[in-house]
Amino acid sequence: MRGQVELPVYGDYVGQAIKEIQRNARKGLHLCVRFSGGKDSVVLKWLFDQAGIEYTARFSPTTVDPPEALDFIRKYHKDVLWDMPRIGMFSLIIKKGFPPTRMCRYCCREFKERNTCSKNAVTCTGVRQKESLKRINRRKYEICRLDANVSFFNPIIDWTEEQVWTVIDDNHIPYCCTYDEGFTRLGCIGCPLTSSKQIIKELRRWPKFENAYYLAFKHMLEGRQFDKWKTAADVMEWYIYGAETRYKQLDAKGIEGQIDFSNNGMYEDDSFGHPTCYQDLRDVADAKRVLLNE
Repeated sequence: MRGQVELPVYGDYVGQAIKEIQRNARKGLHLCVRFSGGKDSVVLKWLFDQAGIEYTARFSPTTVDPPEALDFIRKYHKDVLWDMPRIGMFSLIIKKGFPPTRMCRYCCREFKERNTCSKNAVTCTGVRQKESLKRINRRKYEICRLDANVSFFNPIIDWTEEQVWTVIDDNHIPYCCTYDEGFTRLGCIGCPLTSSKQIIKELRRWPKFENAYYLAFKHMLEGRQFDKWKTAADVMEWYIYGAETRYKQLDAKGIEGQIDFSNNGMYEDDSFGHPTCYQDLRDVADAKRVLLNE
């Protein structure tokens, strides 16, 4: 029954999460769920439904989302509000004049960090500590360092992936079909925060997006001079392989002030405007100098 969960089925972790959601609602807080369509996200939203409280759920498409993810959200989560992007990914690449990288994540700033929950709302995410080393120090309640008026509530912060899938399986919660294809994340196609192997896998799965990246890189080069890039193929080769090689070189050098270039797992359900607020991001000119030695 909606609003009621038998704790012995799961132990305490499901019931505790629901009760904490209910306690926050009783405080009169407006709770805004940042929804991605990923496994953590659907479980988070299910918990809010079970809590029987009023809340808002919002989704920010990036224009490089898997079509299957968009279809899934439209079919199973009609109540989720869509906050359409101000610019598309490929237009953004052309505008910036440089591919997005782990060092210069302007795409994250535009599509993910831009929090569309209202200022008086508590932003609720499905971020979990065990997703990656980058998230190990995340907490259930957080304040954005760049804006003290923005607060976060992460109800499943200490859950394991197994616990997430247990809740999905036991309650027959629908999830995006790409998980059954062997994809372990639901995020932007060709995301530069992942590995070369993962980028190749995604571009092969969605070749139309690969073609769109090529076209964006081609237009990006127009009117600009790069020592290492003359064609869109040069940029694509570097985007998939060269950037990762360069990250490893920089990590090995231990450049003072350098950010961590390891695969950081910043994918689905990352908090939009989380406490680090990308304070280690560099601008395009700096990224070009460090990554291309230009």
